[in-house]
Parts: sequence; C-alpha cells; structure tokens
Amino acid sequence: MEDVSTLVARQYEAFAYPQPFADLKAEISKGYYQVGDPSLYGPVLWPRGRPEGQLRILVAGCGTVQAAYAAYMNPGDEVVGIDLSEASLAHERFLQDKHHLKNLTLFKGDLLDVGSIGQRFDVILCTGVLHHMADPAAGLAALRDVLAPDGVMVLMLYGATVRTGVYMLQDAFRRMGIAQSSEGVVQVRQILKELPSRHYVQDYIRAADELKEDAAVVDTFLHPEDRAYIVPQVMELVEVAGLEFQNWVDNFPYWRNGGWGPDSAIAAAVDPLSPTDHWAAVEMLGLAAGMHMFTVRHPGHVAQVDFERDDWRNFVPHWAPGLARKGRGLFQRGPYELKCSELEQFVIDGADGTRAIGEIVGVPALEEVPDEFGRRYFEHLWKLGHLMIELP
Repeated sequence: MEDVSTLVARQYEAFAYPQPFADLKAEISKGYYQVGDPSLYGPVLWPRGRPEGQLRILVAGCGTVQAAYAAYMNPGDEVVGIDLSEASLAHERFLQDKHHLKNLTLFKGDLLDVGSIGQRFDVILCTGVLHHMADPAAGLAALRDVLAPDGVMVLMLYGATVRTGVYMLQDAFRRMGIAQSSEGVVQVRQILKELPSRHYVQDYIRAADELKEDAAVVDTFLHPEDRAYIVPQVMELVEVAGLEFQNWVDNFPYWRNGGWGPDSAIAAAVDPLSPTDHWAAVEMLGLAAGMHMFTVRHPGHVAQVDFERDDWRNFVPHWAPGLARKGRGLFQRGPYELKCSELEQFVIDGADGTRAIGEIVGVPALEEVPDEFGRRYFEHLWKLGHLMIELP
C-alpha cells in the first residue's frame, strides 16, 4: 500500500491547489490577502511588537501561491517554501520569476524532512497541511524543531463541526470507488445536486465558493487523508508537540460575543468558564469554526491579551485585515457585520495602530463617558476579531 505522502503528492500533481492565479499584484489590488500574513497580522503574531531585523519565514506546504505571496508581501524578509507537489512548485516558480522575488527559495520535499533545509525560522506558516498527514503530531514536531527559540508558528487545521457533512460524503464516495479524475469530479457534482436539502453538507456547499473549481472538489470530497479538530483536540495536539498555544488569528468563532449579548442565558453560562472551555463550548453552540487558525510558540514565549490587566489603557488597537466601513455606523469584515452608535464609531475610527486606548477615549468629548466603557468596548471588538491588540 502506498504511503499517505505519495497519495497526497499524486493528488496535487493532478489537481494543483489552491487554484493558481497568474499575477500577485493584480489579485492583491482586488483585495486578496492571506490570513496570518506577517505583514498584515503583526499584532497577532507578536503581541509585544514585531522583532527588529530581517525575518526567516518558512511556508510549509506552500501549494501554488502561498510562498510567493509571502515573499511579495514581506520583501525585506527571507522566505523558504517547501511542498510535495512539483506542479504546485512550478507555479510558485512562475510567480517568483514574474515578480522578481529574489527573497524566495523553494524546495521539493516532505514536511517531515524540513530539518534537512538546515535552518531555523522566525516565522513558520503551515496552513491546511497537518490535517492531511498520516501523523499530524509528527509533522508539528518536525516544524517545532526548526522554529527559532523566540519564533512563532501560524497553523490552520480543519474544524470538525462545520465539516461534518463533508466527511459523510467522503465516506460515501470511497465506498462508491469515485476516483480523483475529471470523470470523478463530474460524478461528485452530479451527486451533490441530488442531495436532500436537509443534508449536513448543504451549509458548507453554500459557503464554499471555491467549489466551482475542480481542484477544490477533489481536495474537499476525494482527499485520501483528511481529518478535522475541535478546540480540545487542537490544544492537545499543541501540547503533545511540546509547544504552547498563544492565540486565535480570528477570535470571532470562539467568544460568545459574536452571537450572544451579555444578558443572554448563554453568556451567563459560558462567561465564567476558563478561556479554553469557553472556546470549546461556543464552538459547539455556534458551529462557526470551519477552520482553526492560531499561533503557537515555544513554552515561555507566548504573549496573550488580557483586558483584566491594570495597564489595558496602554493597549494599542489595530484594525484587523479586511475590516472596512460600509456606511454610517456600519462596518464589515468578511461575512461579519458590525453596527455601532456614533460614539462607538468614533472610538473605532481612533484605532489607527498608533494610539493607545487611553489616548483614544481620553479626549475631552468623552470625558463624561465611564472609564469602563473603553475597557469593555475594546475587549468586545477584540473578541469579535475586528481589532488586533498590541501590548505595551
């Protein structure tokens, strides 16, 4: 029997994923960005501030675009990409040549052999890879061994709740013997059209625009190795690897603020819980975590935001990537809307990444507003994922 790495490599040779595009500059100008990009998510990766100097960035399982994107967006840093698929790497090289990315080096190989590169990295980006390995814990351990002592790792794992229907269909399609082929993709599409409206996969299909691409159909429904995680399993994987969880890249799916107000029965039940139990409970109540994207570091090096700290006024808020004003009192970030009063809008506008919370709310116009408003409203926006927080 062929090992998992061979099967996965074969899939991505035939169906390069994600769907490649020809021009990074053009796509970025239209709003394309990658979640976890160090140039955009600095306060998430480094809550105490980005380290000075050139960074060494590893993109582990870079696919068709991710390493070139990282090199393009972080031109002052050195980027290394590694992937099993020659077809994926060929497109990375195309983008490298097109955009003159001299700070990019590409390797073909298994993530388990990443140590053979002979470098330690300040940032490791590994999104959508570990859950396709026969032993994700071994893969994470291999990455841990090349993470610099004060480095940070950005990981993405599939979320189990949203993908329940996907795994039902994966099981059915294996039993049917549907192959990873053009004919197989046609057959899958035909079957999807005939599923009952109550099938657990329907919400996933409605939300997954990428399924218009054949490679995404294969990657979703015909993958030879695919698992997903719930919050406690994420924490267990991190702990087994000898690493420490730092934070979620997007807080929205994990805090009850995204779906329930402070006077709700759910708030009364989950707010007293520890953060991990709170996240796990909200995941099961909200069913919004289709993927878990988070950062980890070596033990003793994490920095975590806590609005119960006495120095919360010195926290510096930044708008999260994708947050945009859509009208008077209305902001939007991806699928998430934020409606706010004039006072709240004034406060959000002040979060420009240069001023601390105390400066934003300390203006004369707000002198009659209770001090606790600043603490709790910025905490709320952070828990919604709309703001990133830089610590003093």
